[in-house]
Amino acid sequence: YWDFAEWEVSSYIANQIAVTVLLVPIIAIWKMTRNDRRLRWTIFWMMLAYLAGTLIPAIANKLSHAGKMSRGSFQILYNLMTILGFFALIVIYINKTLDRTTFMAKIVGISLVTILVIFQWLSYASYIQAENAYDRLHNKDMRLTMVSGQRESDLQYLLRVDPASGTTRIVYSSKNTNRVPDDLSNQFRVMETYHEILKFPDPSVAFDSPYLQGYSRFLQSMAKIPYSQRRSNLPEGMNDLQKELRIRRIEIQKTPRRQLESLRNQIRKGAEDPGPLQSFDAAALQAWSESEQTALEDSTAGTTDDPKIKETLMRYYLPVHPEGQRFYRSLPDYGHVICFALPGNDGAYYEAAYSYLDYRRGQMDVASRELLMLLGCLLIVIVGFRFFFGQTLTNPLMALLQGVQRINRGDLAIRLPVQVQDEIGFLTGSFNRMVGSIRRARKQLEGYAITLEDRVQERTNELEATVKRIQELKTRQDGDFFLTSLLIHPLTSNQVQSSTIKTDALLLQKKRFAFRRWEGEIGGDFCSSHNILLRGKSYVVFLNGDAMGKSLQGAAGALILGSVFESIIQRTELSGEIQSLPPEMWLRDAYLELQKIFCTFDGYMMASVVLGLVEEETGLLYFLNAEHPWPVLYRNGKAHFPVLPEERIMHKLGILQAEENLRIYTLALEHGDVFISGSDGRDDIILGEDDQGNRIYNMNESLILDVVENARGDIRQVPELLSEKGQISDDLSLLRIEFLGSNPNRDPILEQSVASELSAMSESSRVGFIEDRIHAIRSEERPVPSIYLRKRFEEYFRKHDFEQAAEAADELLEHDSESARYLYLASYACKRAGRIEQSRIHGERALLRDPNHANNLVNLADIYRMLGHLEKAEGCIRAAMQLRPGHKSALLIQSTLEQLKEELR
Repeated sequence: YWDFAEWEVSSYIANQIAVTVLLVPIIAIWKMTRNDRRLRWTIFWMMLAYLAGTLIPAIANKLSHAGKMSRGSFQILYNLMTILGFFALIVIYINKTLDRTTFMAKIVGISLVTILVIFQWLSYASYIQAENAYDRLHNKDMRLTMVSGQRESDLQYLLRVDPASGTTRIVYSSKNTNRVPDDLSNQFRVMETYHEILKFPDPSVAFDSPYLQGYSRFLQSMAKIPYSQRRSNLPEGMNDLQKELRIRRIEIQKTPRRQLESLRNQIRKGAEDPGPLQSFDAAALQAWSESEQTALEDSTAGTTDDPKIKETLMRYYLPVHPEGQRFYRSLPDYGHVICFALPGNDGAYYEAAYSYLDYRRGQMDVASRELLMLLGCLLIVIVGFRFFFGQTLTNPLMALLQGVQRINRGDLAIRLPVQVQDEIGFLTGSFNRMVGSIRRARKQLEGYAITLEDRVQERTNELEATVKRIQELKTRQDGDFFLTSLLIHPLTSNQVQSSTIKTDALLLQKKRFAFRRWEGEIGGDFCSSHNILLRGKSYVVFLNGDAMGKSLQGAAGALILGSVFESIIQRTELSGEIQSLPPEMWLRDAYLELQKIFCTFDGYMMASVVLGLVEEETGLLYFLNAEHPWPVLYRNGKAHFPVLPEERIMHKLGILQAEENLRIYTLALEHGDVFISGSDGRDDIILGEDDQGNRIYNMNESLILDVVENARGDIRQVPELLSEKGQISDDLSLLRIEFLGSNPNRDPILEQSVASELSAMSESSRVGFIEDRIHAIRSEERPVPSIYLRKRFEEYFRKHDFEQAAEAADELLEHDSESARYLYLASYACKRAGRIEQSRIHGERALLRDPNHANNLVNLADIYRMLGHLEKAEGCIRAAMQLRPGHKSALLIQSTLEQLKEELR
């Protein structure tokens, strides 16, 4: 491929094309905001199709001018993407257009663009095959000419080069000239060394020419590769090198005189940075510097002239094609030619050039035949389709259309003939039956008009009596609803006041009522949130529940749930003993109280709940889930379930022994995180109806994730987005918790720094270092980072200094109780230090978080043994043995418990 050498103009035009292309999506986005929702997606897909057909070729055009992509690859990409992009654009337009058109126009239009796409692929495949065939045939022709002297008519010249002596002989020339291409000897010297590296295990690589310094270092590095790997590595490395050289040559060619200094800086950077062109750039930079030095010594020398500088630099980036690959030359005597270079049997190398015009004429013959075939196909589609589909499609449709027009004018006596029993024939028959039905309905309507007044009066009297009775009953029921709603309303309040925790609740009950001048809604969903203090720390407690039953029954369950929950909150505010509980135990006690109340109804009253606490300072969230839909965490624009459903679920409140599967989950909230709990109304969406008229319900529990992402964590937008998916069929409640603070215990940079410092120290000096650092921080009246408290506890624990470890654990868990692992280790350390009660508390907290921690179960069993709680100890041992059969410590404690039981009998 040859292009005009105005590189700046080409680059400017490429930029203008890209800018022009980008104007279209701007207009499309403006149109999307101006049109209704039905047309937005159509405009969006049309915009994507247009960008596929224009933006991708525009980017490829820019890359090809920069040398990053070959011009042939650009042409292929340009043709394919233009055809495919505009094919998609036309198909979308024809299917979605609101303009007045005809059915035949759509068929012809779709057929035309489809044929164009098919011909594009066929022509591309045929051209690729023709290109490969051209290369194979001319490689064979060149070898035949080298051996026998026979030659094809398009052969322009055949050169023989002896790399050893550097001599070049013209074997054949179609022109009366003795000129040969520049740097031919250097090119074949590189090719000779290339083939020697492939043939011999220990080849010698040495070039005298300064222009080959880059190739010398490249081939020397290739020669060091093991001989068994050269066959694969050397050709691949040479191809990659030629791509980089081509980019550099284009950069040199397109650089104007005024920007030579920028080119020099680019070459200098390449010479300094390790890369495939480092040795080439270093040699070129050295030549450039020597050229300038010569110009300073001889001011009359013209070596700094722009063309000569670029011509000199180009010789250092010599292209080489050692595998008989096609390459191009533009020579003053022969014009544009296609060249091949091959080694001869006599140790010399040959280069053959073939006429580029003859090659293009051959390609034109193929293109002409394909063009005629394409025009023939288009003519058949445009003209022939009207005759092909006349009797089967066009005429029956026109007859049906005329019949509809006559119906619009009031002519009901029409009957259309059914010509063919196909879809249009079925439509025509249905049309005739519809017209017959309309005629019969008109006659019946005329008969009803005569006796209409008497019938209407009779039915009106009956209806008024029935409506009056229903209204009386409904007024009584609405009164009950109103009184119940008054009781529930103060319990479903958001009483949180916090600078770091923002809460919001949304309640949409399906049952709505109107009593006198009041209107409201009632149902079983419940949301509530409060502030409480536990162990001197501020927490936000929240409850999202869904009581079993509809309307009044569900509202009664919500009333009970809210009353008990409010009572728990009030007792917590008044009781110092309750406020001293850890958050896990507070949640456990609150759940057990709710469970006990609901179990008194013998299964006639149940509720699913999510009950939790959020520490205001750190954002650490504790929650339990009693058969409620799993909460959603919205973080950094993505929504997901922070806890995956498990096989052992904790059943609803009111189901006996549901507390056996009690588990408390923890979640460390980050700044901007949104935690959303919702009832099953978020999942119970009616998507439509099947063929039998049955409702189709949503079965995808992950649907809420997409809705939350589209709502950007705003629960006020969730009902509208759910309604777009389908009909909401149940009560819907959503509780939103957003963390606006930041956890001071999380500092990854500090943790990594401390870990690096400690790893470099000896074990004996780590504790002293940590204590000194903690003392220094406290002397500055700054809070001690958790990393120091954790490392101090770990070091004492590792040294089996359990007394110090227990004290360190108390301070650590006071600041940072995020990890259940530290709760277990703290429990073990306190037990070994003789602090049995404190050890029990830590162990039970770890058990609530992770009931499947076998070591913690064994440790807790030992603690219960020490406290005399043998039944609890046996229960822990049984659970540990189920998790890890054969646990040595569990077997030992089990044996001890059996001995104790024998002694107590």
